[in-house]
Amino acid sequence: MSKDFLRFMRDRVSRNQLAEPAPSKEEWFDILDAASRAADHGSLKPWRFKVFSGSGREQVGQVYWQHAKSEVPELTDDKAETFIKKAFRAPAILLVYADIVHHPKVPEFEQLMAASAAAQQALLGLDALGYGGIWRTGPAVFTDTAKDLFDLNDNQQVVGLIYAGTPTQTPNRVADTGLEERLSFVDL
Repeated sequence: MSKDFLRFMRDRVSRNQLAEPAPSKEEWFDILDAASRAADHGSLKPWRFKVFSGSGREQVGQVYWQHAKSEVPELTDDKAETFIKKAFRAPAILLVYADIVHHPKVPEFEQLMAASAAAQQALLGLDALGYGGIWRTGPAVFTDTAKDLFDLNDNQQVVGLIYAGTPTQTPNRVADTGLEERLSFVDL
């Protein structure tokens, strides 16, 4: 059983070609309930989730558009659709963010790491149910404008957007992780 799970983990790859269907609300609950078992120093459960689907993805698209306008002020409104449609590359988008609290023993970065671990668990959960996902995060989502558009508070920090749906292509598997170059053992 444990070897099968390790093989499942090794076979997980990001899927950038995603179509309907996306997980149902019940499946999202199952995926995110499992994701909520991520490593969590202090049991703070800092992860928070929002699922955007249907026309709700327009809200994510506005994040891309507003960021583009802030970077290139001369963009005209007729270019908006180019940026907004980025949010429609998959039938659902999972926003993962951290709700950071002041804690004497758990610094902010550990709370962000816990939320990141929950995001990775969500990717595994998508695969476990036969869906696929890809973590698509760029500078647009780490802005104050994005926080406003996502309706986040000052103490909340975006961790990532996970595009989710049904894979339409067989992905190339990662042949070699190069682990030998990234691993050392210290035996005292």
